[in-house]
This record gives sequence, structure tokens and C-alpha cells, in this order.
Amino acid sequence: MKKLTKRIQQLKKDRPGYEELFDFYLRIKREQEKIKESLKIDLIQLKKNREDLLQERESPLLQRDEFLLDLESSVFLFQSICHLGKESNPYMAHQAAKIEQLLDNKKIDLKKILGKGFNEDTINKTSDRFELDKNIFSYFIRASIAPSIQACLNQLCEKIDPEIWRKGYCPVCGSVPYLSLLKGDHGKRYLICSYCEYQWGFDRMICPFCNNQNPESLHYFYGEGEEAFRINLCDQCRQYIKSIDMGNMDGLFPALEDLATIHLDLIAIQKGYQRSTPNFWTQNNY
Repeated sequence: MKKLTKRIQQLKKDRPGYEELFDFYLRIKREQEKIKESLKIDLIQLKKNREDLLQERESPLLQRDEFLLDLESSVFLFQSICHLGKESNPYMAHQAAKIEQLLDNKKIDLKKILGKGFNEDTINKTSDRFELDKNIFSYFIRASIAPSIQACLNQLCEKIDPEIWRKGYCPVCGSVPYLSLLKGDHGKRYLICSYCEYQWGFDRMICPFCNNQNPESLHYFYGEGEEAFRINLCDQCRQYIKSIDMGNMDGLFPALEDLATIHLDLIAIQKGYQRSTPNFWTQNNY
């Protein structure tokens, strides 16, 4: 947490307008870190032939609903995040208080919802029924189960070679990437899963969402003085992914760097491109 806190302090100097966002993000990370101490995750039992299919590059190891979750810890974390939300900006505070009231009145079965992992259909139906902000409610859920997801990923990493799997979706859970990293002297590309955050190698000149390889319809842009942060655009599927050139960056935190460059996301959206997965930070009323 010390390195993360230090990096946030550096970013605050460069982007003072993001200070409230950074503080909220840091408080959530601290709560997630606390919960790791008491996390209880059983050993994952993979279904027969899953590892063979992975090695043959045919199928990922798990489906999302096969991740094991510590529900007690997830519920506790969700409640902590709601409390943090109530101390945030007025809109966030109103939504967090509304969620808390629904929980107190037992109108929402939090264990049941969290037990399904990140089930978008359940989240959407619950949000619509109680007139909740879907982005905020879904972010609270994602943040609450994230430590369990990470614990499961730690069990599975040794079963996967990130250099063999070359598809545009995650070899662990099959989810699409939300971020791209360029590593090493030659800028080798790695994608980061939007669900479990696993990283795997991928070709730099291919769109991970539609496999477009036409250089005339693949391009990028970056902000002035921000050459290390690029938005890769695909004219074929009209989607984009942010790429971070790690270069000489020390102590890089991908999710934080993504947050610190949401102004680039907004430009891409204005140009008519979409992000592969909903971005809470660009859609929330911050």
C-alpha cells in the first residue's frame, strides 16, 4: 500500500482535478487489503479436460460463475464500501445511502446477489427494480468480490503460460480485456482481463475484440505530453482499448493509471468509439 499511496500522491500533483477520485479509490483499496487477512477460499477443483483444452488453445480454465467466493468477507466489504460512498460526493452519497436502506429493510438479498459473482442480468434487474444507479451498484459489487477473485487467480496462474494463449479473451475466465500494457525494450503487448485481471501476451497489430489486422483501420492517439498512454482505436468494430507503455515506470498500478487518464476515454467516446467493458469512472457523476 505504501507504493500505491506514493504513486497517488505523485498523480495528485499532476492532476489536481482528480484528487477526490484518487482518494475514493485509495480508500477502497485499503478496505480490500484489510479483507485479505481473513479471506477463506477453498482449493479450486477444475473440471476434467479443462487444462487440456487450455493447452490446445480451445477454451479458458473457468467460467465466471465457477470462481469461489468468500461471501462473508464480500458482504462485509460491500458494507464498508457503501459507508465510503456515503462520505463521497453528494450523488454517490445518495446512492450509497439508498442501497444501505434497501439492505436494512431486507429488500435486497446481498448474499444471493454476490453469490452469483458479477452477474450483469441480476445487477441490471435489481438496479431497475429499485431505481439504483447501475454503474455505482455494479462497481460496489465488483469491488466487493475482487479479493476473492484475486485469491482464485493466484491458485490458477501456475497452470497457464501467458505466452501461449493468443486470443483476445482471457485464458482464465474468457472475459474481454479492459487494458493493454507494453512491456520491455521492444514494447511487447499484454492484455489485462476485465474480470480477474490476468495478463497474457497478444499481438500489437491486432484488435483484440474483432481480430481486425488491417493497419488502415487500426490507429491510436495520445494526449500532449502523455505519449505513454495511448488509446488504440479500431474502425471495424468501433471499440477502443487503452494501452500503457510501462517503459521506465516504477511501481506501475494499471487500474490506477487507467483511472488517472479517463480524459482520454472521454475523447475516444466523443469520437464515436466504445470501451469493451463499462467504465465506472467515466460514467459516474464525479
